[in-house]
Amino acid sequence: MSDIFPTQICLTEEEQAVFRMLADELASHDPVTGTEEYVMAAQLLSSRLPERIRRAALNFRRNGDSAGGMLIRNLPVDPLPPTPDHADYGLGIRLPAARVFSLASALIGEQFGFQPELAGQIIQDILPVKGFEDTQQSISSRTLLELHCETVFTDYRADVIGLLCLRPDPERIARTVLASTTILLPLLDSRTLAVLSEPRFYTTVDGSFLRGSGLTEPILIGPVRVLDGDPQRPRIRCDFAETRGLDAEAQAALDTLYAVASEAVVDTRLEAGDLLLIDNHDAFHGRSSFRHHGNGEDRWLLRTFITKDLSRSRVHRPGDGRIVDTDYAAGDNVMARTAATAPATR
Repeated sequence: MSDIFPTQICLTEEEQAVFRMLADELASHDPVTGTEEYVMAAQLLSSRLPERIRRAALNFRRNGDSAGGMLIRNLPVDPLPPTPDHADYGLGIRLPAARVFSLASALIGEQFGFQPELAGQIIQDILPVKGFEDTQQSISSRTLLELHCETVFTDYRADVIGLLCLRPDPERIARTVLASTTILLPLLDSRTLAVLSEPRFYTTVDGSFLRGSGLTEPILIGPVRVLDGDPQRPRIRCDFAETRGLDAEAQAALDTLYAVASEAVVDTRLEAGDLLLIDNHDAFHGRSSFRHHGNGEDRWLLRTFITKDLSRSRVHRPGDGRIVDTDYAAGDNVMARTAATAPATR
């Protein structure tokens, strides 16, 4: 367990009031049918947020954080209806809390979506769903959600993941965990770092994307590097539930990384109004198991994907909109099915 924790800011009542006022102004824009106008309005309104909040967010956008994330606490998220029983309803994006979420997100970059994830909505509900309790998906509950970077199978993955807690689990046992490269890299030997920096790995397209695309067979993406870029501050690309080594040495390096990351996590118990911003290139994140009740009081988060450079994905965003829509089974990085014979994970 690491003793390095995310930078935290707790809003005052006066700062809460500013968020509420600006969220009310944003209410005239529809985030589903008028997404572009909605995001533009949020970006313009965000310039009126308290300077203390803007300065901290801009610093995180530019410099990141040693723990891989930033926590803004005490955001106004009420009123709330009962927690829905399925994420596909897309209820959260219509709530006042979603507008607060977008105001804060606008300080970091551009909100965007992926077509298979709730038809590309820029804000998604993260909540437990019956029948998915033991899956490696955000709608699971009974199982540990393994450490991962988000959507590592695509080059257009988010730079920052935003998680806004609307309602914690009743027992307060769910923990969101982070493990950043600042903590991890000094714990790895030079040979392990070298192997992780070579294109000797593959990953699979997330199950939620397969389901949303009407696909049933696994799609293998690779070869990829787990570490890439500046050796002093590399970008990570790994989902321990989906990423495998293409040879025994590569798998051993991945297993070492997993063992170190598991020992170096930072725990955060998100309460209502907590916004966790995660650097998706610098930190793994995951979630402990918790109980699913199905009574309207279950844990409920909102999630958004944020990019600092929307133009990277333009070729796969029809009409230069905010929804990435591509055929994950047809890219030139789709590997032959023989890759499935690579060494298994733990």
